[in-house]
Amino acid sequence: MPISIPAERIHTYLTQSLVKVLQTMAKSECAFEGDHPYEGGQALSPKIDPEKDPSTRVFAASVGFAGALNGVCYLFFGDQLAYHIAGKVTGIETDDLDDDTVRDVCGELTNMFAGTFKNALADLGLPSTLTVPTVIQGKRMAISTAGTSSQSRFEFDADGFPLYADLLLSEN
Repeated sequence: MPISIPAERIHTYLTQSLVKVLQTMAKSECAFEGDHPYEGGQALSPKIDPEKDPSTRVFAASVGFAGALNGVCYLFFGDQLAYHIAGKVTGIETDDLDDDTVRDVCGELTNMFAGTFKNALADLGLPSTLTVPTVIQGKRMAISTAGTSSQSRFEFDADGFPLYADLLLSEN
């Protein structure tokens, strides 16, 4: 059965959710730059353009939701953006941050982002519950997309750094 909500509406909710969370929690400017659907058994983490961001690692955070519509929201932060945002959220100087604190901030921002998105879906009569955030870091990662009926990657500019959000959906 296809997703019953128009893709444009879902994309609008996702974009509004991320922009709101970053503006509220990190006082960061976040602008939508584009999106594209993808298909297949897996999706690779975004390859960050070194001209836009000299990051050598990616922090990938995910939060799932289950209900009438199931899915997972992912955020991919280059390490430069992850440390920048973590400094803004915590008030700690970037040089004084450690990976544990940065992972916590990435996980919490993804939790708030997914929660805001989930609440927009609940307003449409599609209630769900969230999973606990998961955060990993590395150079390249692959996301399993098995069992999902819709996959999209959204590109944003957050304070001059690239930020990516993936949304994987499936209906019950």
